[in-house]
Amino acid sequence: MDIFLILGILLFAGFGGGSLFRKLRIPQVVAYVLVGTIVGISGFHVITEKTLDSLSPINTAALGFIGFMIGSELRFSTLRKLGKYITSILLCEALGAYILVALVSYVLTREVFLALLLGALASATAPAATVDVLWEYKAKGVLTTTLLAIVGLDDAVALILYGFSLAVAKASLLHTKLSFDIILKKPAIEIGLAIAIGVILAILLSLLLRFFRADNQVLILTIAAIFVAAGIARTHHFSPILTCMFVGLTLGNISPRVTGHAYRILENFTPPVYVLFFILVGSRLDVKLLPSMGVLGLLYVAARTVGKISGASLGATISGAPAVLRKYLGLTLFSQAGVAIGIAFSIYEEFSRLGAQGQQLGLEIISLITATTFILQIIGPPFVKLAITKAGEVGKGA
Repeated sequence: MDIFLILGILLFAGFGGGSLFRKLRIPQVVAYVLVGTIVGISGFHVITEKTLDSLSPINTAALGFIGFMIGSELRFSTLRKLGKYITSILLCEALGAYILVALVSYVLTREVFLALLLGALASATAPAATVDVLWEYKAKGVLTTTLLAIVGLDDAVALILYGFSLAVAKASLLHTKLSFDIILKKPAIEIGLAIAIGVILAILLSLLLRFFRADNQVLILTIAAIFVAAGIARTHHFSPILTCMFVGLTLGNISPRVTGHAYRILENFTPPVYVLFFILVGSRLDVKLLPSMGVLGLLYVAARTVGKISGASLGATISGAPAVLRKYLGLTLFSQAGVAIGIAFSIYEEFSRLGAQGQQLGLEIISLITATTFILQIIGPPFVKLAITKAGEVGKGA
């Protein structure tokens, strides 16, 4: 089928599914993922793997928009108030999932390299589905603000844990020595570049928007900055979300009025991009892999869930965070998608060069992460809705 015909069908199907799920009081993002599963490689193959590859720029664009809009909602004044809470919760929830999944995996498989890599994958949280629920229900409050910061920064922690785990796993598989430089150099460079590019582009965008203030001009220049940031990140294999988040974060703090204007315009422009993004996420998920997930997959989901909830609660308790964060934040961190799948494919590429054992390890990880992502993408958004409802933050941002 013609690519525009496919996109049109997907938007109609996503709109219909989202409208139905809203009436059922289920987050619409769940409908988009399910529509994708039906039309994708698990269903009627309206979208083939070749089509998915050709549409991958939509994924990058959506992640760029999400990153920018997360960053533009974070103010230094708010971050100063919540800073110690955010840092403590971020480290504890990521490490909680990492440690529990690694321990459970090691007890079950007795393979150090597999356990460490699965732990690193478990630490990542998918911001897209989480943020979509916050926007859909117009949430605002301390839970929402803290959650936005955590899902935006979670990429950085996941990359550091992945860099460490990859180095140790390779050394374990090949029986070689570890180097501190190998463990930290790559993730540090990726995070540093993401921040630097984001800040530079935000300053340039701020200067331009002083002279061009009409809605169409603001829209064109803001999208241009997001695309440049996401394109550089994609080309050099670091996080588009983190890079674009720092564009939004920097712009929002040096030119808050301009950023508010850009945010309102993008709000009306981006919904079709998000609908397509989540449908494409669902299209890649292979339901046939669910039975092969086995005991390890089920334990991975259970350990990751417990690690996220207990880690977030521990981090909030240690830092003296408000009760609402101790009670409900962990419930918002279940979703797993882009970052975890991207890291899984990176693991496959790294280990497939290391012989038959490495290739088998890579395939096992891709299968397990794809299967568990399907489950976590379905259950994650309703728990976000539950948390913001219990916290009394639904509708406060209207």
